[in-house]
Amino acid sequence: MKKLISLFITVTLLFSLAAFTFAEAAEADLSGKSIGLVNAGPDDYYSKLFDVYEALAKDMGWEVTVLNSEYSPEKEISNVQDLITKGVDAIAVITANVFSAGQAAKMANDAGVPIFFVVGRPDEETTGGKVTGHVGFSYYNCGYMNGEWIAKNYPNAKVVSIDGFYGQGTAEAHAQGIQDALDAYNTGIKVVSVGSGEWQRTKAIPVAQDLLASGREFDIVYVMNEEMTAGVLQVFEEQGVKNKIILTTNGKEEGIEWIKAGKVAATAPDPPSLCAHLSFQQMVRYFKGEPFERLLTVYQDLITKENVDSAVPWKKDAYFAGVKAGSFKYDLAYFEAKMKEIEAERNK
Repeated sequence: MKKLISLFITVTLLFSLAAFTFAEAAEADLSGKSIGLVNAGPDDYYSKLFDVYEALAKDMGWEVTVLNSEYSPEKEISNVQDLITKGVDAIAVITANVFSAGQAAKMANDAGVPIFFVVGRPDEETTGGKVTGHVGFSYYNCGYMNGEWIAKNYPNAKVVSIDGFYGQGTAEAHAQGIQDALDAYNTGIKVVSVGSGEWQRTKAIPVAQDLLASGREFDIVYVMNEEMTAGVLQVFEEQGVKNKIILTTNGKEEGIEWIKAGKVAATAPDPPSLCAHLSFQQMVRYFKGEPFERLLTVYQDLITKENVDSAVPWKKDAYFAGVKAGSFKYDLAYFEAKMKEIEAERNK
């Protein structure tokens, strides 16, 4: 079975390398659609995601309405209601809150409007709202990939982490993932958290300074996003710290340059551009009446110096140039098959 899945992935990759856009492949009966995009708030990640989503939709000739919830659950619900009243054919949401997401999904369900979620999604059992489709990265997997890299390359290392904001579940998922990977490989390594930088460059700086001042021995620091990594790199450079390995998550253009320069060893990618494209493909399949994996977790390979040229750009123009050139995988069928393969392997 595993060989069949691998063969399927290979065939899908060859198909994706044809580098067509979905507008070029679209059937005439998909023209004239109207969709709504509800953004959680003014975040760079979210804006890059919907830049790609909107461009794909407009390339299809669709009417696009973009609304921003300003991180307000109440406004998110109101935005979804406005789009339902407007009579859009489908809605895509980056949610500001899992509970408001559930209410929004329930409203769309009752109105018969398909609703897709990107990044986060509601708990369907708790809220009663059912999503038509969801695409997101696993923060647990981001941690797991970095832990797996440590286990394979430095199984005796002393590892510390600089964490994101506690309480959202995201930093906790990173921490669980990296530790589970190290445990799965029987390394005996226990990751020690040295503090939270709350996802921010400026707040990661004092955490890194305190780490160095403490005299704690460490070989590797896992910094949970590249914004904080920028602060860590600044501190290490200012204090002349060398021979320490930095691992991180995001795969932004700046992070890719760090890997090329040897400043960072690896990053777990979570490009918003790809997330948008895969969700858009779900929507296209829905309109065509074609099946798709309703809840898709996107698995990508850890980016290191060996595969850095295959990194998926975050920025819209660079992303579409890469699609056209066949520089990376972006086809929904490929990622559906990859999710099944990886999760089957880990569940053995």
